[in-house]
Amino acid sequence: MHPGSGPSDRDNDVFFPPIREHLLDAGVAVCSFDKRGVGGSTGRWEEAGIVEQADDLLACLHELVGHPDLGSIGIFGHSQGGWVVIDAAGRGDPGTAFAVTSSGPGVTPAVQERYSAARRLERAGASQAELDAALRDFDLVVELMQRRAPFDVARRRIEDDAIRERGLPFLTDDAGVWDHACSIIDYDPRPALARIRVPLLALFGREDNVVPVDESVAVFRAAVRPDLLTVAVLPGDHRVQSGDPPATSTRYLEALSSFVGRRSTREALRGGIGAGSRRAGR
Repeated sequence: MHPGSGPSDRDNDVFFPPIREHLLDAGVAVCSFDKRGVGGSTGRWEEAGIVEQADDLLACLHELVGHPDLGSIGIFGHSQGGWVVIDAAGRGDPGTAFAVTSSGPGVTPAVQERYSAARRLERAGASQAELDAALRDFDLVVELMQRRAPFDVARRRIEDDAIRERGLPFLTDDAGVWDHACSIIDYDPRPALARIRVPLLALFGREDNVVPVDESVAVFRAAVRPDLLTVAVLPGDHRVQSGDPPATSTRYLEALSSFVGRRSTREALRGGIGAGSRRAGR
């Protein structure tokens, strides 16, 4: 299981544990890990773009391939981790039996972040004029990222244009985070999606304000072979959660475990494996 953006750990804060518990109860072994520089891992997460994170995910996969208690092994990624899973699955690694993206965008980070910024401003009550001005600011910041403008140059431009004062929800004061954003801003998942040759489940929340769901679903359907693709758009937000406090829906969990179960070998689902994996899964 690969977590989402930023300094995410093996639990993706509180999101992964109930998913792991559900899979473990279904007899499915689960492995998740801390990103670079987080928890027990060395390095710096800011230095790993989508491709490098996919390298890390496949390194984890290769540690498990051939384990005597495991059958088919799949990869799961949430949000930014969805791009990571798509990139990894598109490489045709023989150890990857299936893949799952949870709110994984079918568009570039630039398109996804623009959508997210617009939704956030709309929810904050911005007028159409304010929204248009903020998105012009956004496009300028993305242009600076696409040109790989050094952090100090970009910061001066942002300050000179008074972008910060207008409240654009896509700025950082950290040079490492800026460089990381520059490295991934134009990542296009479509070529990797077109290369996928294993079953792929794409899960989305209908009320997601972070990822453009309809556009992403259209990209998935256009790029992936229909016989390999399963898409489920369920009630819920970016984490396909709803309620107060938000909780992962039963439909989400059942869609996931059903997909995994159909694509796992009989040995991987036998009783007894879940007990040993429960310790590892935590």
